Amino acid sequence: MNIFLFLLIGTGAFLLLLLILMAVFAGGLYLAKTGNQGRIDGGRRSFLTGRQDDHALFFGIQLVIQVFGGDELRSRLARLIEAEDETDSAAEKRRFIKSVASLLIENQYAWEYGYWDFQSDADTAISNFNQWRNEIEASMATEGDELGGEVDRLHRFSDQKEFLIVSLMMLIDNREEPVEDDVGDVQFRPTYAQLTQPFRLLVDNLQESEYFRPATFKQLLHGLQSLDPRAIERDGIYVYPGTEQDGLSSMDLIGDEGWKYLTDHSLRY
Repeated sequence: MNIFLFLLIGTGAFLLLLLILMAVFAGGLYLAKTGNQGRIDGGRRSFLTGRQDDHALFFGIQLVIQVFGGDELRSRLARLIEAEDETDSAAEKRRFIKSVASLLIENQYAWEYGYWDFQSDADTAISNFNQWRNEIEASMATEGDELGGEVDRLHRFSDQKEFLIVSLMMLIDNREEPVEDDVGDVQFRPTYAQLTQPFRLLVDNLQESEYFRPATFKQLLHGLQSLDPRAIERDGIYVYPGTEQDGLSSMDLIGDEGWKYLTDHSLRY
């Protein structure tokens, strides 16, 4: 009888402990999900990340554009880039960004492929900006000089000149600190984070199914036109290939695995 009672009590205690452990485990899963707005992995996609330290943001956009045997787009971009070398004020930077975005939107009918990237974690943002810049400059035989005179033969499969790739990237200041060059008392100045908020909200409100639609690229370019240039810490624009006489063919794009991230996202319907 005593042995039976001991076993009964032991079994009851074990079951009680098991129930407690199950409850704790279930509660842990619930907290993990609700803490990430209903998702165990709170990231909306691999390149829309962050939330740990967001004092710097990265945005980059690339468009493969059909030149239809002519290259008026490159020459117009070249004139803008040449004039931008003299840019030393926020107003001039705003005009430059708006002009480039307008020119790209104007050529929407010729968009073939596109890709864009946004990072809100500061370390990743800085890393991505440097990676984009270094990889693009390394791939250009003219080392970033868009107006060279020789044909770029690096990674080429054909002499046909059908496309060029325009890359625009920027590192954006998102600190909760007053803008330095604003007028008036410092306590009434906007912060860099407030300047970037409209663009950040634009990106955050995009649905995943819309990421690589032509309308989204147009929306992002319009967003850049509205971005206060005082929040742009660094920026760069590249036209590839880097010479006036050169262009990419369909074979170049499809035949090189390095362009797959672009050719995976057709902007033609």
